Amino acid sequence: MVRALASALAIAVAACGAFSAQARCDDLLPGEPGKEPVRDITARDLARIRDVGEPIATGISTSPYAISPDGRRLAFVIARGDPATNQVCTALVTMPLDGTAKPRLLDRGGPLPIYTGTFRGLFIDTGFPEQITPIWSPDGRAIAYRKLIDGKVQIVRVAADGSGVAPVTRQDTDVEDFAWLPRGDAIVYAIRSSRIAAEAAIDREGEAGWLYDARVVPNIRWRPNPWARDLPVSYVRVDLATGAERAANSEEQARVLVPPVADYAHDVIASAQGGAKAWTEPVSRHPYAESRVWASDGKGRKIACVLAGCSGRIARIFWAKDEKTILFLTRSGWRGEETVLHGWRPGSDRLTTVLRTRDTLSGCIQGGGELVCGRENATMPRRIVAIDVATGRDRLIYDPNPEFARLRLGSVERLRFTTDRGLEAWGDLVLPPGYDGTSKLPMVVVTYNSRGFLRGGTGDEYPIHPLAAKGFAVLSFERPQAVAASVPGLTSWPEVLKEWQRDWSEQRSVHSALMAGIDKAIATGAIDPDRIGITGLSDGATIVEFALVNSKRFKAAAMSTCCDDRLTSLVLGGEAWGGENRRSGYPLSVDDDREYWKPISLSVNARRITTPILFQLADREVGLALESYGALREAGKPVEMRIYPDEYHNKVQPRHRLAVYERNIDWFAFWLRNTEDPDPGKQEQYARWRMLREPERKGAGQ
Repeated sequence: MVRALASALAIAVAACGAFSAQARCDDLLPGEPGKEPVRDITARDLARIRDVGEPIATGISTSPYAISPDGRRLAFVIARGDPATNQVCTALVTMPLDGTAKPRLLDRGGPLPIYTGTFRGLFIDTGFPEQITPIWSPDGRAIAYRKLIDGKVQIVRVAADGSGVAPVTRQDTDVEDFAWLPRGDAIVYAIRSSRIAAEAAIDREGEAGWLYDARVVPNIRWRPNPWARDLPVSYVRVDLATGAERAANSEEQARVLVPPVADYAHDVIASAQGGAKAWTEPVSRHPYAESRVWASDGKGRKIACVLAGCSGRIARIFWAKDEKTILFLTRSGWRGEETVLHGWRPGSDRLTTVLRTRDTLSGCIQGGGELVCGRENATMPRRIVAIDVATGRDRLIYDPNPEFARLRLGSVERLRFTTDRGLEAWGDLVLPPGYDGTSKLPMVVVTYNSRGFLRGGTGDEYPIHPLAAKGFAVLSFERPQAVAASVPGLTSWPEVLKEWQRDWSEQRSVHSALMAGIDKAIATGAIDPDRIGITGLSDGATIVEFALVNSKRFKAAAMSTCCDDRLTSLVLGGEAWGGENRRSGYPLSVDDDREYWKPISLSVNARRITTPILFQLADREVGLALESYGALREAGKPVEMRIYPDEYHNKVQPRHRLAVYERNIDWFAFWLRNTEDPDPGKQEQYARWRMLREPERKGAGQ
């Protein structure tokens, strides 16, 4: 049910404190720079990093930044985890766009909302924190944003001068998106009120026992999930003066239309005030097709940019201030390692390059003659900068992590290599601070994304710079393009999945790149080839599995998810995932086709594998690991499993993240450096690990 709202912002200020349980985080915004001595980075430093926008920049998400209508102020939400209290602190802040004053905190909050979306036709809670973008009112006097309050995502309105905060909605289910209407007196928002009835129906079904079918995703929950097709989106208009609500009309809905959730998207669009438009379109129906820049004038006449550089993975597109030139961000160079800002005037046969950098740019939005972006690189956490679109030069707006200037990081060298099919890949080789250049180092491979600031790989669980500070070399591995991208004639993702599973072609390709990258690292002379470890989550865990089965190089491994296996991939992950895998070419589990699974399965190869493996898993995903873990235990192999409560695919609780970081460092130090942390609280851990070293272990009971 839609409820009436408080009518006046000032009246609602007092009520808002009771409406929202807020964490106290005094250091959410950095203070004055101190004079602490320069020191090596630690796992705790990394766990306490402040984030504006998605922690790992992909370049395809919506922007976390919002510029005021007068173009003078910037608003964003900042977040920081606190392992000591196991809380995530967030705040809405504003600051001058010219960077001349510090950010001003307008509203505090707790954890970010969890993204809920459509996957394999089901509407599920993913566990991934959402990126929240504030929206200025048309007159610039207020800012609205979505905020988690008492377990539901609501809209909150905040006075831009800091004088008050008021809830706009008090809904019984999450608000998914919203927009101000042009006069600024109302907001229209999107909500799936239908989910309440759908969940109530699932409750009633449970009274007689839930039917186990494709609605059940065991690694999310045993309770069935509703089908997305049964959850239509409703659009509601709320009057901010009176709190009165009604169904939004079609014109109002168009301002906040929630699109169907797609696994992959191509199109980005920009409109000029004169009616001209710029957009991208895929060049073919191939799922991996590049996108091309198109434009139209105010009369609807279309023209494509056919110049080299006008097609690729285009992340953002803008009109220049003169509304004659289109600006767009794309990737170029070896495996797209460079971010490039191009300019093109429709009808021209010339493409200009404004900026080319190996830094990662994320969330770029236009502000006059500048782009406001997040900018980061391997040794620099994300900063907010403004990039001059005429010269490509940038200026600093805000550094949310100035403490990192006092932390010592190791050197980073980009290594380039290819798969056995010639597909490009790279790895960033990180060496310890102060490395003498002569000793041979143990090396840990972290998979499978190496763009932007090097945190902990995909899933952020293997702390790259803290590992280097402990005396390890780290190879941060960027996986190559998928083999299926070069297979002509594909028109759907089911066809892509079939290509991936054809004789394990995708895993073989990635593995060949991994081996080439390790060879490159060894060739630098800094790496001890007999002391190499490997890590991974999700597809990174698949890389680990295949590597352990097909190589004897690795003397230790750590996995955050597990595993591709006979029962796991067909049965234990639920009928929706199992059905997708069967359609992509997996044999039926009942056939027990061990020969098919031999190239990748840890359970099939349990007696052959000798590498010590540490599993650190979310409680929801433990069931997917038991087939492999159980076989390894029965075979007497050196394995240990840790289970983290109330976590999803990516662990988000700050205390868990720090524990995962530190235990991974301990694990590799134990197996690759033969060292133990003298902390008395870890002695039981090391006693277990010493037992794992016993050469004649004969099973789980030994």
